[in-house]
Amino acid sequence: MDMCPVGEMSEAGGIGKMRSMYGYMIAAAVCAAASWRFKKLGYRKRLYEAALLLAAGFFLGAVFEGMDAGSAKKQVPRNGPGQGMEEKDFLVDAEGLLEQYPMKIQVEEKKLTKKERQEYLDRAKEELDQVVPGDNPSLESVSEPLYLPETLQEGAVEADYRFSDYEVFDAEGNLIVSPKEPILVEITAELTCQEEICLYRFFVRAVPKEKSEQELFAEKLEKLLVSENHREDADYLELPEELEDRKIIWKEQKENRSGIMALLGIAGAAAVIFSEKEEKKKKELQRRRQMLLDYSEIVSQLSLLLGAGMNLTLAWEKIAGAYQARRKQREVDRREAYEEMVTVLHEIQEGVGELQAFENFGTRCELSVYRKLSSLIVQNIRKGSEGLQRLLEEEEKEAFEQRKAEARKAGEEAGTKLLLPMGIMLVLVLVILVVPAGLTLNI
Repeated sequence: MDMCPVGEMSEAGGIGKMRSMYGYMIAAAVCAAASWRFKKLGYRKRLYEAALLLAAGFFLGAVFEGMDAGSAKKQVPRNGPGQGMEEKDFLVDAEGLLEQYPMKIQVEEKKLTKKERQEYLDRAKEELDQVVPGDNPSLESVSEPLYLPETLQEGAVEADYRFSDYEVFDAEGNLIVSPKEPILVEITAELTCQEEICLYRFFVRAVPKEKSEQELFAEKLEKLLVSENHREDADYLELPEELEDRKIIWKEQKENRSGIMALLGIAGAAAVIFSEKEEKKKKELQRRRQMLLDYSEIVSQLSLLLGAGMNLTLAWEKIAGAYQARRKQREVDRREAYEEMVTVLHEIQEGVGELQAFENFGTRCELSVYRKLSSLIVQNIRKGSEGLQRLLEEEEKEAFEQRKAEARKAGEEAGTKLLLPMGIMLVLVLVILVVPAGLTLNI
């Protein structure tokens, strides 16, 4: 073991550790008291919870400070044979010179005496006799790979192997080919225990691998096919229908495409569901944008008709009626906002109160601007129509600004969508210009 002498921990070092631990304890107590105080004074819950967590952290710091402080050592235990060297970190105190000085020391594994090394080697030979056969019944009948461990005796002994015939076994102990008749092969194991080396020789008998009934039958069938293939003037290869009183059925093996078809069906179903959801989302987005674009026009018409002296219900009916007339003449496409206005009229005609009908209008539209319009209408129905026109004029200005913003946004999105085709066109133009020039230079 290569290390400097380590003395007992100095009293100053121990006092330093105690001070750190007491510091953590005091900080934990202060944070716990602050948490209790915050809670008592009604501060936010997160504040006193944070103080409590901080107290817990300082308390755990004090606990681990005491656990990790360590005690003075006079000796360090070594690893057992084969477990290798270990590196440890120490803090060294030398009276009047060093205090908590960090030092790494290397602790070598336990060194064995010559007698102990020989005992380990003898036990390693016995262990080798037990494990080398692997899945084989014994070393006298080897038809499966051998098991050649690199270490024995829990790592205390290292092993290296050599074979007398590498045409039968490879370096890992695997049979290269199954021999047609038994072959005797010598294996030399070089066992090393620290500085002690021992050569241990033993023999294994490689034998032909026993074939199953199915393999033997398949071999006979292959021989029949070989003889059939040698027939002259035969347009077809006759497949045997019987062998050893066993009926034989031949089916040409083809790629199983059923799984692929099932997967394609699943993928198609998932694509349909996904596309349906995407289509629904796209339609909802288009509906919202269309309604936002129509909002300023609706508010403007309401404000204009109210200013002309018409009451709210008649103004609403006139706007919805004009839309229906234009729809019948196919002058305009379906506009969702106007359709909702028509629905309001139908509800009123069916006996639903005006207040409820206009509230339902805001709910169905699902947009904040229409909910705001619905709220303005409902409040003015309850309190009277005075001031509604002024509010609608203000709302018209805001709606116009919002419509301009939506138009700018739509323009930006359209420009973004054009980037890809424009990029493809640029690449094509470059190819058209560069390729002929390159071909001319090569000529």
